Amino acid sequence: MQKFVTPIFGPLLLAAALTAGCSSSDAPTPAQPAVPMGHVHGIAQNPADQLIYLATHTGVYRLKPGQKPALIANRFQDTMAFTIVKADDFLASGHPAVDEDTPNPLGLIRSTDRAKSWRPVALGGRSDFHAIDTAGPLLYAYGSDGRLMRTTDRRSWSTVLRGADLIDIATNPEQVDQVLVTTQAGELLRLNVAGSPRLRPVSGAPQLTFIDRTTQGDVVGIDESGRVFSANQDARSWTRLSSLPGVPEALNVRSDTWLAATEWGVYSSVDGGSSWQQLISRNR
Repeated sequence: MQKFVTPIFGPLLLAAALTAGCSSSDAPTPAQPAVPMGHVHGIAQNPADQLIYLATHTGVYRLKPGQKPALIANRFQDTMAFTIVKADDFLASGHPAVDEDTPNPLGLIRSTDRAKSWRPVALGGRSDFHAIDTAGPLLYAYGSDGRLMRTTDRRSWSTVLRGADLIDIATNPEQVDQVLVTTQAGELLRLNVAGSPRLRPVSGAPQLTFIDRTTQGDVVGIDESGRVFSANQDARSWTRLSSLPGVPEALNVRSDTWLAATEWGVYSSVDGGSSWQQLISRNR
């Protein structure tokens, strides 16, 4: 999932990584000291300031080169389905902090000040989105109620699918009616929204937890054990690229630098997923 197309890391940030890169046969070793942080729901880089933002169960954190992640605005909002559409255009969902008088769930919310504040956009008190993906002005969102929805103006929504048990979604910018999804069982399924909205298995695909598409449209996924795979645009020819330690939590490959979060840390790759460098360590 995640949703901008500009290159993100400069040499300074790469130099600030805590460990050396690893080959596809050697997962990166967690660095110390660990950074205490809740579950990571989403990871993205803002083209406006070139910084990484981590949306977690305990708020949104900003990662600056050589520093530990900093909680933004001291807000402990459970920020889910986090997406940066373009510079300073943050979208998310989730649940408010306990001290906030805000509808729960949050529905679709937006920030234009780099997560310092959020304003409601749609479906507040009604929809708890767990995954969001965009293709131009078209936005797909999957909620805890099992509905896959879409919108072109972020306010008027149509339901594409009901009763689904999904984890992640990935749209195709070249064919916006084509959506790939992963299920709680690790299946990769295809949905043609323009036709009969039925989920169909992707033949030959590995079991995957999180998925995304590169700027060239190739599909990238990570399984529950941290193995990273890629495939061509039609998701029919798969290659195992590398492995990351720990259970995966988020994936973003919509730039020249790929980003991933697992229970052990946050990682980046500048060679198409063949090797990874640890940016921060977590919970170990």
